[in-house]
Formats: sequence, C-alpha cells, structure tokens
Amino acid sequence: MNADFLCSDNQSKSVKALLKLYRRVLHNVNNEIVYLDEYTYTTSRKHLSELVDTLIEFETQIDKKKFDDKLSSCHKSLSLLKMLDKTVVLVRDYPDNGHVYYDILTRYYYDNFKYTHDEVMEILEMSRSNYFRYFEKAVACFYMHLIPVLKANDYSFEEDFLMS
Repeated sequence: MNADFLCSDNQSKSVKALLKLYRRVLHNVNNEIVYLDEYTYTTSRKHLSELVDTLIEFETQIDKKKFDDKLSSCHKSLSLLKMLDKTVVLVRDYPDNGHVYYDILTRYYYDNFKYTHDEVMEILEMSRSNYFRYFEKAVACFYMHLIPVLKANDYSFEEDFLMS
C-alpha cells in the first residue's frame, strides 16, 4: 500500500462525503436511541436498557413495525460508524505518517467540535501547503484502508440510508 498514491477526484469526493456524514449519523443515532428509550418507557414503563432480555408488548402491530424499523435503522447506522472508526484506526497505525493523517481526519471529520481547516492547521502547527498536502494523502490513505474494511464486512451502501 503506497501512501503517495492519491485518489482520483471522484474517489476523493466520495470519501470526503462519507467522512462528512460521520457527525450527522452519530447525532441521528443518538437521537433515535433517546426516542426509542422514551417510546419503550411510554409503552411498557421500562427503559430500553431494562428491556434487552425481555419482549415489549405493543398496543398495535403498527407500533411494533415502527419500533423495529427505527431499531434496524440504528443498527445500520451504528454498523457504518463502527466501520469508519475501524478504518481511521487503521490509518493511525499506518507506518508512513499515519499518526499525522489520523490527527487531521479525526479533528476535521470525527471530533464533536467541528474544526475548520485553519484551526486544524493551527493545532497541528503546520504550514498551509503541508497541511493540504497531508490532508489529501490522509483522504487517500483512508480510502485505501476503507475498501478492505467494506469488503470484509460485506457492506453495501444504500443511498437512501445514507441520506436519511
């Protein structure tokens, strides 16, 4: 695997778009889990964590389907986040500047506080030209590690799911 390899424009745009989804998907999953917890409490007077080993009795089949759909959506979202987390760790462990690529990617895409490029440059004490050179290599390195992770998990992305 060569870190000097740069992604094509389309590959780079796709990886950047996927990375930009991280915060949004994480936020949506957290909101859905809160919703599911409130729903189970309203339905059975037990919090979601108390219902792990028990069954919920729903008033109607529509309520059960709605709950199952939300749970399935959360599972898919968590699976996506887990793969992105696994990939960025592989980037971190990459021997040629992996720690620099990791610092850039986690601060720009993963951190709860959304840093700008200028803020990341300042934190990492990099010149603008070095930063953007490393940024593009970080995206390429992420792409090179993401493909095997996707294949290993036999994961297929559905555009509707990613945009929900």
